[in-house]
Amino acid sequence: MASAWRQLLPQFLIMLLLYFVGVAVLAFVGINGFIPRVIVAVVVAFGYPAALRRSGRAPPAWQR
Repeated sequence: MASAWRQLLPQFLIMLLLYFVGVAVLAFVGINGFIPRVIVAVVVAFGYPAALRRSGRAPPAWQR
C-alpha cells in the first residue's frame, strides 16, 4: 500500500497544480463560476492519467 502512495502522490500533486493553473487561466480571461471550474477538474482528473497512459509514462498503479 505504501508503494502505491509513493507512486501516486507526485501525480496527484501535479494534477492539483494543473487544476489551479487552469482555474487561474480562466480567471485571467474573465471566466468565473462553478461550472467552468468543475469542467477543468474533470478534464484534469480524466485527461492527465489518460495522457500518461497513452505516452507510456503512467506509474504502475495506473496501468491497466
